[in-house]
Amino acid sequence: MPPSLLVGVDLGTSGTKALLLDPEGDVLGLAAKEYPLEMPHAGWAEQNPEIWYQAATETMGAALAQAGASGEDVAAIGFSGQMHGTVCLDNHGRVLRPAIVWPDQRSQHQVERLRREVGDERLGEWTGNPVATGFMLPSWLWLRENEPKVAGEARHLLLPKDYVRYRFTGELGSEPSDASSTGLFDPKETDWSEALLSALQIDPGLLPQIYASAEVAGRLLPEAARDSGLRPGTPVVYGGGDQACQALGSGIIDPGVASCTIGTGGQILAPLLSPAYDPQLRLHLYCHALPERWFRMAAILSAGLALKWLRDQVLVDLTYQEMADLAAGIGPGAEGLFFLPYLAGERTPHMDPQARGGFIGLTLRHGRAHLVRAVMEGVVFALRQGLELILELGVPVERVLAAGGATNHPLWLQLQADIFNRPVYRTWSAEAAALGAALLAGVGVGVFPDARSACSQVVRLREEVVSPNGANTALYREAYLKYCEIYPRIKGLSL
Repeated sequence: MPPSLLVGVDLGTSGTKALLLDPEGDVLGLAAKEYPLEMPHAGWAEQNPEIWYQAATETMGAALAQAGASGEDVAAIGFSGQMHGTVCLDNHGRVLRPAIVWPDQRSQHQVERLRREVGDERLGEWTGNPVATGFMLPSWLWLRENEPKVAGEARHLLLPKDYVRYRFTGELGSEPSDASSTGLFDPKETDWSEALLSALQIDPGLLPQIYASAEVAGRLLPEAARDSGLRPGTPVVYGGGDQACQALGSGIIDPGVASCTIGTGGQILAPLLSPAYDPQLRLHLYCHALPERWFRMAAILSAGLALKWLRDQVLVDLTYQEMADLAAGIGPGAEGLFFLPYLAGERTPHMDPQARGGFIGLTLRHGRAHLVRAVMEGVVFALRQGLELILELGVPVERVLAAGGATNHPLWLQLQADIFNRPVYRTWSAEAAALGAALLAGVGVGVFPDARSACSQVVRLREEVVSPNGANTALYREAYLKYCEIYPRIKGLSL
């Protein structure tokens, strides 16, 4: 009997997850491994790409073992990956320095210069996107100016998941969904922006060739097979950026449904039928992981990361579950306490790397439960600002599909329903990005005829729907208006 199982690997910022999927849509095995985000200087964010490779091989092997399956049973492997990061390789394919990853803020001056000298109008025309710190484009410009030795030796610039796939197959390449997050890509043409590369004198040879997300990139090398427990020669597809993969793994293909992901960062994603970008560049425009689909995306930098900060630095004796349980005992609005989740600057809607977080309205009455409630509400308020922009530009959003680690507690779901004033749904798979990567693998080797058929066959919504609470929605409507006033009033006050 030919192999039919599919492996999906989601290479995240705080950890990697791998799942084993059968063609009927049952997850047979799921494994995860955490790793740190290094911050060697204020505003920097880096990771050693080797930890991604080790985490990928370890979790794949663990998922196989959990399922009692053999590497011989695996038909194909797909990757989902954290977006925007920059891995520099030399002429021999060796990593030259730690990867600069998406929360990194060091390239603020490069971003400002790009906006000043290239201008938002041409950036929109050439890439459909705002340029932000942590993207490959400004990170590479920073490296050219500040680490000329590294820049001089660099021969390849890769996104995180493209590097790990290179280690698995020995083949270089990328695909539209992840490449469109670099600031170097034209989502209308689904290829690198020749106009931008020429204007900034960036060698096109540094960037990999673009292939379809579900296309087979290569086959598993003996070393990677040994490390992961899989079969040498197993096909590996190009995969997709984590947001495109989670959308696919949630069945979000057509307009009308938006996903809200609350992981390390937070995103609102709404599908598009054509590559129309926000003229004011407050939102991102990316390619989906299937042909002839795009999506608008609002992104905040500190979603679950804000709650992690609160746990690690303030409430060190509590688990996430205990924190959320505490917050559930406090009424909507946290008794007048607000939280701005700008712990690493902010993207949508402010596009301000210097934005700073804070609690507003603290009194002696506020305790630990209020702090947690305010952080959770602040994250969802920030995401609502992105949702409002998406609606303002004419993209329909009738319901929201929740994704990410925040689906694990009912308070997160109710906050989204109440603050967005829309019903919130969930799929049966909590790991939508890894599932989407597995679906792409299945399409690539013919287990599924196409991505839409894969979603129809595999993705299942839970029966329960979290509906808005009318009284809470009214309270949050007023609180949201106050929340929106805070950033403009305190902008620029930090030293």
